[in-house]
Amino acid sequence: MPTTGISLVRENTEQIRPPRALWVPFPLGQPFGAANDGAFQSAVLRKALALLGREAGPVILEDFPEDAPGQTVNPDTAMEGMVCPVRLRPPQGLDETEIVQQVRQEMAQLAPWRDAFLAANGRSIVGISGMALDEAVTFLGGLTETGGHDPDDDDQLGPRVRNATEDLRNWYIEAASARPGGPASALALANWFWGETAAGALTLALHPIAATSTNASLRAVGERALIPRTQQHRLAR
Repeated sequence: MPTTGISLVRENTEQIRPPRALWVPFPLGQPFGAANDGAFQSAVLRKALALLGREAGPVILEDFPEDAPGQTVNPDTAMEGMVCPVRLRPPQGLDETEIVQQVRQEMAQLAPWRDAFLAANGRSIVGISGMALDEAVTFLGGLTETGGHDPDDDDQLGPRVRNATEDLRNWYIEAASARPGGPASALALANWFWGETAAGALTLALHPIAATSTNASLRAVGERALIPRTQQHRLAR
């Protein structure tokens, strides 16, 4: 009998090809979308279980059509709820080399908070890329400088980019989670990362490069897995 699951990373699901899967546009670690919202979580679960009644196949992958409550972004109020005592220099108007330099400066400023996060939690979700963070920053910056050109058509380039950007974002979110003033919401932290940091600007700069790359694996990541749906209003139109 077909089994069904809920997926946060569509590209991985396409490669694994489970019999039935529901892709959801929620932040990593929140497969049902909204904490303490039983009605919405039940709707997600019912949508996933309904795939078991479908006779087509052998593989069915569908997209959940709704954002979770509290994740819809109003650009005019996107930064509300995040108090950040470290004043990060706005990243607008920087070239690729300057953005990478600013990412390293930001990480030096945020390092004490990251240390505090590790001391309080004893664990981290950073590390999926297998790279040291400075190596990941160099790797991502290099792609922006070369335009993502890949003469060898490496079929693992896309996953490496996705994992490196995940590690970079999670490092920042972990650091910001330990800031003075108490925890912010997941959406406020995401808005801060994507809207106020050079690391967010670096990832946004990678989007058009990845989405138009001749490398199929990188293009797939750029089209579907690099920028969360709730942050795509920040992309250049």
